[in-house]
Amino acid sequence: MKKLLFVTVFAGSLAALAVTLYLMLTIYRGDMDLSDGTGAAPNEHSERIVVISQEQGSYVMNEMQKGARDAAAVHGMMIDFWGVYRSNVEELLKQVDIAIASKVDGIIIEGVDRPDFARLVNKATEKGIPVITINSDVPGSLRKTYIGSDHYREGILMGHHLAAQLKGEGIVGVVMNADTSDTDQLRLRGLREVLNAYAGIRLVFASENAAKLQAGMQTDDILNHYPGVKAFIGLPADSGKSIVEAADSRSKRRASEVFMFDDSPQTESLLRAGLVQAGLSQHYEEMGKMSVDLLRRWLDNDRLPLDASYFTPISVVAAPGAKEAAP
Repeated sequence: MKKLLFVTVFAGSLAALAVTLYLMLTIYRGDMDLSDGTGAAPNEHSERIVVISQEQGSYVMNEMQKGARDAAAVHGMMIDFWGVYRSNVEELLKQVDIAIASKVDGIIIEGVDRPDFARLVNKATEKGIPVITINSDVPGSLRKTYIGSDHYREGILMGHHLAAQLKGEGIVGVVMNADTSDTDQLRLRGLREVLNAYAGIRLVFASENAAKLQAGMQTDDILNHYPGVKAFIGLPADSGKSIVEAADSRSKRRASEVFMFDDSPQTESLLRAGLVQAGLSQHYEEMGKMSVDLLRRWLDNDRLPLDASYFTPISVVAAPGAKEAAP
């Protein structure tokens, strides 16, 4: 009788432990945002891929996820969306490591121009997991390809438009991302290449101490040092409102003109209101779709090798009444 009771209690304890572990894993998976799959019905042999974002929940990532999800459904692939908030690079690196340890079939990720990030991309590649970078690149790594805008070309397009709006003269304040990225540098290189032809245009930046601050504070700092600023150009997405408010609060003269490198809903609203003079049209949903399509090609060994980069279309979106620039 005692033996039967012991077996019964032991079996019940094992069952309870199993249920507890299952719930813990389920909760952990939910907390890590690892369970946002497609609506397709893949079989047990379907490839599993993961998309990892630097800015989970942002407009940019939501658009890319939409395109990736639709493409994965077409290809019958399982897809998870992971990500970090507020550009937490250390957490991003951990998630890449988790993806490698999970033996996923492919990784699509926004690149970070850091040696430790490149090493993880190379680690995944050496273990047979293809990595595709999207929206921002790590060209020195073993990633299979990059999909997204040509950021250098973005700078050239915006440089021509800005020069036309300023009629070739004026001080332009540049608001940077708090963590200067390779994307910023490519855009600035394109801008400078165009604007160097205009002796009357000068680019200025926030002081060293203010360069790591938010957009509004950088704008204030630039105005402190260069009160004659005629225009601002913002590199961080969704920074237009902060730039406009900071610039308008400092002067009773005509508000400075503002130019942006994005076409987020916030920027579109400011364009319609005439508070921003131009934005840059991106195609984030197309980036997401193309990244999954090309990963499918790689896994199928179809039409390889892939090109080093696949650039999506870009174009200047001007406020009503703005002067068009030569491309």
